[in-house]
Amino acid sequence: MWYNSRHYPDPTAGAAFARIGKEERRLNSGKEFENDWRRSVPPDVWYYRLRDSSATFYGGAQEGIRFAPDNICDCVLYRWPYLHLVELKTVAQSPASLSAMFGRFDPEKERYKKQKHLEDMDAAAAHPGVVASVVINYRGSSHTYAVSVGKVLSFLSAAIHGHGRKSIPESWCQEHGVLVPQQLLRVHYRYDVREMMTRTEGRAEDERPDQP
Repeated sequence: MWYNSRHYPDPTAGAAFARIGKEERRLNSGKEFENDWRRSVPPDVWYYRLRDSSATFYGGAQEGIRFAPDNICDCVLYRWPYLHLVELKTVAQSPASLSAMFGRFDPEKERYKKQKHLEDMDAAAAHPGVVASVVINYRGSSHTYAVSVGKVLSFLSAAIHGHGRKSIPESWCQEHGVLVPQQLLRVHYRYDVREMMTRTEGRAEDERPDQP
């Protein structure tokens, strides 16, 4: 409980500080996962981390910032002949709330805040040689999965139209994605990025429609 200057309980301020603390923990977990992922990339794979805008901190635009880059995904990986677009998500437990992963749901537009990013990734993946994946790390079970962005969009569509869940359970990732092997060092994890790339490339080719 937060107490004001007269030492009276102030639940409004207390709740605000609690939300800030929760958001900071979420951001720290996300950055830690992204850093571990970057350190796991093999030397023969080109890696580029798309830079965040300060307007995205704490979930929204900041005062005085009118225009900011809106990145299609978190990072890009390249190993001939495939270019990988990767969106990284880490969640405390299963199931993972859609709004926690993809931003607030707008009932008027009938879409999640970050859904446009996924749609852009899916459009890019329609081109030969491009693979687009959402990598979901469940910290509670210490399991990580790579799911094609097309399947994630189908899940979102079902949820939006009332035919599916509002959260992604780990069992769904087990069925529709590929397990990314990971190893715990002393504190941080290392992920088998090479294996993830190989398996998602194979799935992408299997799912790609035949070209006329």
